[in-house]
Order: sequence, then structure tokens, then C-alpha cells
Amino acid sequence: MIPKKPISSFLIYLCVLLFSACEKNDAAIGDDLRQRAIQELDTVMVKQERWVKVHAAEYKIELGYTEDVAETFMAELLQAQNQSQYRIGVWRVLAQCNSLEVDQYREKIAAAFRDKQGDDRVYAAESMAKLGLNLKRWAPEATEEVLNGPVNSLYVYTMWSSLQGEDPADEVSALLELVKNKKLDDLLVMQAAYALRNEGNLSITQWKNLASQALAREESSAAKVYLLSAAFIHAPESEKGRDTFAAVREQLLLYRDSAEKGAQMELAIALGRAGRPEDLAVLKKLLEGSNPVDPSGDPEAIALHHAAQADIRATAAYSILTMDRRREYSLALGDWLVVVLYLAGMLGVGYYFSRKNKNERDYYLGGGKMNPIAVGLSLFATLLSSLSYLSYPGEMVKYGPVILSGILVFPLVYYVVGWFLIPQFMKLRVTSAYQILEINLGVSIRLLATFFFLSLRFLWMGTIIFITVHTAILAIFGFDQKYALLISILLMGITIFYTTMGGLKAVVFTDVIQSGVLMGGAILTLLVVSYQLGSFTSWIPGEWLTQWGELKIGLDARERLTIANALLTTFVWYVASSGSDQMSIQRFLATENVQTARKTFGVSLITNFVVQCLLGLVGLAVLAYFLAFPQYLSPGETVSSHADQLFPKFILVGLPVGISGLVAAGILAAAMSSLSSGLNSTSSVISEDLIKRFTKNYKAPKNQMRGVRNLSFFVGIFALVLSVLISKVEGNLYDVIVRVVNLFVSPLFVLFFMALFVPFATARATLAGGLISVATAIAISFFKWMGIEVLFILPASLLAGILSGSILSYLDYRLLGNRETMEKRSREAAIFKDPGEVE
Repeated sequence: MIPKKPISSFLIYLCVLLFSACEKNDAAIGDDLRQRAIQELDTVMVKQERWVKVHAAEYKIELGYTEDVAETFMAELLQAQNQSQYRIGVWRVLAQCNSLEVDQYREKIAAAFRDKQGDDRVYAAESMAKLGLNLKRWAPEATEEVLNGPVNSLYVYTMWSSLQGEDPADEVSALLELVKNKKLDDLLVMQAAYALRNEGNLSITQWKNLASQALAREESSAAKVYLLSAAFIHAPESEKGRDTFAAVREQLLLYRDSAEKGAQMELAIALGRAGRPEDLAVLKKLLEGSNPVDPSGDPEAIALHHAAQADIRATAAYSILTMDRRREYSLALGDWLVVVLYLAGMLGVGYYFSRKNKNERDYYLGGGKMNPIAVGLSLFATLLSSLSYLSYPGEMVKYGPVILSGILVFPLVYYVVGWFLIPQFMKLRVTSAYQILEINLGVSIRLLATFFFLSLRFLWMGTIIFITVHTAILAIFGFDQKYALLISILLMGITIFYTTMGGLKAVVFTDVIQSGVLMGGAILTLLVVSYQLGSFTSWIPGEWLTQWGELKIGLDARERLTIANALLTTFVWYVASSGSDQMSIQRFLATENVQTARKTFGVSLITNFVVQCLLGLVGLAVLAYFLAFPQYLSPGETVSSHADQLFPKFILVGLPVGISGLVAAGILAAAMSSLSSGLNSTSSVISEDLIKRFTKNYKAPKNQMRGVRNLSFFVGIFALVLSVLISKVEGNLYDVIVRVVNLFVSPLFVLFFMALFVPFATARATLAGGLISVATAIAISFFKWMGIEVLFILPASLLAGILSGSILSYLDYRLLGNRETMEKRSREAAIFKDPGEVE
């Protein structure tokens, strides 16, 4: 079984009692064999020499067992830096394990390729290709010259490298052409097949072509095993039950008795990457060295024989560990039971509160007298969302704890929002926050704010659906990618049902429950990792990890993240969201007075502080867990390249049965909490700011609740459609959220800032400031304008909007004589009741 240690004897009893028949998947490879394979890689890397040492080190890096690799090869560098050919291997290893000096070693390899008189150009070209680097970018002139020259080994590897980052179909087609070229000698076909084995992405037609080439190749050809290996590894699922694949497999397995080192190594790699459980016996035999390559009698041949055997054993060990990683995990029956019960509970909540809503005010504002602590927890759950729950641990894993330094600015956020913004909002009891903008700056600004808010929330809801489904649900529940849209529809459907049934009361009630689930899931993760690693401090790094890059403190818009950047970005986000977002203002207005609204915001901030700390610690915990147990990562995954997937993966493989389901339900809870708030608030804005305002002779329908429920339904459908487009945005989860969701956060607050704090603000200047703010955000997000990093979108667009709006307002007021300012309109509003205000 997969190791599942309980947290306490009580947890054992509970799991046995409730889920005694539910187990996770059995491991195909036991701990003893796994440790034997790891030990073999360590031994070969330390005791062998030259390329055998390089191969073992690269196997360790790929599998995540990176201990001592950098230290070993930094020492090796001193001896090998002037050794032609072998130095390329040393540089290649260091380029993969030392993140702070990656480009230095890449450039050394590229320089060796550019040296036309050097005798390690072939090794350099191969290494660039294996590192995924395109020589057209690193050495354009030398690459062009080689590709226009004769077809030889240098040509094959240079072409392979020059296709990195290009269209995968073009890469496969070019390599297949070399394989099919009957004029090429056996060595070049072997090298092209080796490249194909490493790349893949074959269509069914291309695979059939490759398989036929492999099967037709004569037995004496050194290229045959490489062709068979490529065909075996990249066989489409639809072809694995057919005769052609069976023939490829049968001929490939004949090489288990081969006397050639390369053939045995290629067989091992093929079985590790695509073999069946029964093929483990072949790999064990190779690991034990019980099928040796026969040496001749002289000492030099014996030494070569020992090195060859070590290379085979290391490759067998690598393949065993690769097969270990190919295990599939799934939730147990007990986990599914927890999830189903939770979803049923959400539907029950919606039905219960649907019987208590009498009118629109009950639906949108919960009657205006809701408990401030409950509303505060709801505000926390709304602003946190599944986006933060999934992205914070991944951001911590990939870039380190700098992002968490932003919570240090929370006291200032509380003061600014609680004493400058909340009192302004509570002066007027309105249903839509954007009525405030109309009172102070007119209809045009209210409509612009409505557009900004709806754009923000639709993008936000679409992102929640996309990321929750593609990052969490597919990974945890094991659904096929083709069901993503159906799952998205189901997720939104359940949310629409209980939200449109129960209104804000249902939203707040479920948010309170979901807040507990979120925090409980994070705490359980910390407890489980602490137990499995031995202590509560064992998973806290003792030093700044190299994968996190350099720690920087000062404010710098061209750095992705520094401590000062995190403080400024966090401050701007909380102030702007709390001071302009209908979802936040709606909750302030749902309380009785300024003091209770302030208390609501304080509860939200405190809860956010606790949970963000927890999620940051969760990131460190799952990082330590997968560094200690890299066998749970799939082939090709590393803690850095798949940082966003580590937390969902841990939920599946690291937590006990039943707890996995609870935390999975927590992620669904976070998503539905935020989606429900989005549905409620966007429906409110559309109803108040668009339908009622622009419908001539508007009359409230006899059944008001049916009307608002129908509106929420159509809002949900539009957000669902929008979620399909989010997949086009590049970056890790945190970057995607910032680039998409935060586009309109600062521009929306610019309008409120002008309407509340700039006395001489005019409508047309404020409108221009808002549009300039949006343009700035888009320019930075998608075009990296002036080299500004995406995480600086919020402060940059806020500054651009406020400065331009204020300057233009001053010019409009002083030079153009426009007296219709915010100050004048607010004075008039104090005398005459605003016609747009709803009782």
C-alpha cells in the first residue's frame, strides 16, 4: 500500500470505523526495491567516472533525488573543465541542478558549439537539445551553417536543438524524415530515433510510420532498438491493443539478452516509461547485473566492462523509479462519500434559506441586519476563493515566502479601509455601491464602474471555474481531460442552484462553514506532513532555496517580486477591493452601522492573516514532502516545474482516506463560495444599474424572487462560457490570477477615489483616468510595457489612473471652467435626495 500513517490512534480508529473497506492504490514497487534503486544511482554517481557519472547524475535530477549532485559536479568541474567532450557533460549536469548559474553553463555549452575547430561540437549540440534549448537563439550563425551543410551527427543534433520551442509537429516530421531516409548510415538513423524517443508527440499516422520502420529494420542494425523504443514509448492508447504494437513489444523484449550495453540501456528506458507491471522482472535483472556484457581478458576491457555494467545498472535503477512514478492514484470510496454529503448539504442550505427570502432586499442584503462576525467570515471566504487556496502554496513552492510578507501591511489596510472608506459607504443605504458614483460624478461614471465591475467579476468567476476544474478537480478526482467542460457545468450548476435559491443569507451561511473547512484542510496538511517527516519543524527550510532565486527587499517594478513590492501590492489590492468591489461593499451595507461594518472588515482581515499564513506553511510543507518522497511525482514532474500541482497531488496521495475527500470538498467549497458571491453581487449590479435604469416605465414583477433568480442563472452561464477562454493565458496560477482577475481592480477603485477624495474631480476627467488605468493594466499584463512585471499591475495602474484623473480634472476645472465637480454634486445630494437611490 501507499504509506498512509495516521496522525493519532483516534484517527486510526475513525478511519477504520468509517472507511474500513476503502484503500488507496497499491504500490507496484515496494520500499526495499525503491531504496535499492536510489542507492545504486548514488553509488554509480560517486564511484564511476566520466559519462557513466553524468548519466547517473541526470537520472537523479530528473527523478528529484538531487542530493549531492551539485556538490559532486562542482568538484568534478575543477578536473574536467579542460577535458574536451566530457566537460560538456559536466556543464550539462550543472545547468540542470544549479538554478542560480543556469545561464552560465548553458552559454559555455553554446560557446563550445560555436567553436568550429573544437572536437566536442556534437556533444554540445546534443546537450543543447536535451536541455530544451534552441541553438538558433544561442548561436544563430553557426546553426545556419551546420543546417546548410552535410547530414552528419552534428547536423542531426543541431536540427533537433533548432526545433526546440517550435511546432512539435514540425519537429516530429523532420526527425521522421531522417529515420525514413535510406541513404543515411545506421548511426544517423539511430541518433534521429534517439531524438524521437525523447520528444514524442506523434500522430497515429506518424506512429504507424515509425513502427513500420522499426519492425522492418534488420536485426543487425544498431538503430533498430532505438526505433523500437521510440515506437513503444509513444504508442497511442488506441494502438496498444493492436498487432503492430504487440510486434513492437515482442521485438523490443528480445534485447533483454543482448550483449550490447546501448541496447540494454534503451530497453530499460523503454520499459520504465511505458512498460507493464510484469516488465519489472526484466528491470530487476538488469539492476542486479545478472545479464552481463561479456568482457575480453585485458585490464582495459575489464575496466570498460565494469563501467558498462554500472551504466546499465544505473539506467535500470532509473527505469524502476520511473515505473514507480507512473502509478495512478484515486480517491477511495470514503473520500467520495464525504464529497457527496458535502454537495448535498449545500443544496439543502439553498432550499432552507429560499423559504426565508421575501423580497429583493432580503435576497441581496440579507435584510440589512446580519451578524457582523458571520459576514466577516463570508467576506474572507469570498476574497480568498479557491484561487488563493490553490495558488498560494504553489507560489510559495516556486518563488519562496516573499509573497507572504505582504500580510505585514494588514494593520495599515484596516486603518485606511475602516476609517476612510467604510464611513463614506455607510452614509448612504444603497443596494448597489455604484449609486455612490452617480451621486458624486454622474451617470457616466456609474456606468463605467458597472462595466469595470462586471468585467472584473466575470473574469474572476471564469478563472475560478477554469483553475478549480483543471488544477484541482481533474487531478484529485482523476477525471479525464475531455470531461472538463461537463464538470465545469456541474460545478456552476450546483452553485447557481443554492445561490439563486437562498440569496445572500445562503451565501454567508455556507461561507462560514467553508471558512472552517479551508482552515481545517490546511491544518490537517501540516499535521500529516509533520508526522510523516518526524516533527513540526522538519519541513521548514533551514536556508533560502536556490530555486527561489535571489531575495530582494527594495521596491522595483521590473522585479517579479521583492518584499517592498509584496507590501505595496497587498496594500493596494485590499484597499482597492474593499473600496470599490460590490461584493465587499455589499457586506458592509448588510451590517447595521459603521462600527459593525468595521468589525466585519476586521474579522475578514484577521481570518485572511491566519489562513494566508497557513497556506504559506502548507506550501513549505508540501515542498518538503515531495522532496522527501519524489516517487509520488509523475514522470517529468519536479517540485519547481509543477509547483501549482503539488498541493492537489498531496491531497490525493498524502492524506488518509476520508481526509482526502474532506479537503477536496474544501476546495470545492472555496470555489462555490466565491462563485456564489459573484453571482449574487453581479446580479445585484445588473439589476440596479442596468435593468432598472434603462428599462422604460420599469415595474417590479409580481414575483420578484423569480426575476432575480433567473438573472443569477444567466450570469452563471456567461461566466461558464468565459472560463473556456482562460486557458489561453500563460504563467503559473498566481501569474494567471494577477494578469486576468486584477486587470480591473485598480481602475475600478480609481473611480471611487476620485468620487470620494478629489473635490475638484469632474466626470469626463475621471472617465479618462479610469480608461488610462485600464490601458496601463493591459499594457503591463500582456505586453510587459516598460519592462514592468505583471505583479506590479495593481500599483502601476492605480497610480496612472489617479494621477491622470486628478491632473485632467484640475485642467478641466481651472482651464476649461467645468464647475460640475464632485464637491458641488455631493453638496447638492445632501439637500436633494438622489433619484437613483432605492428605498
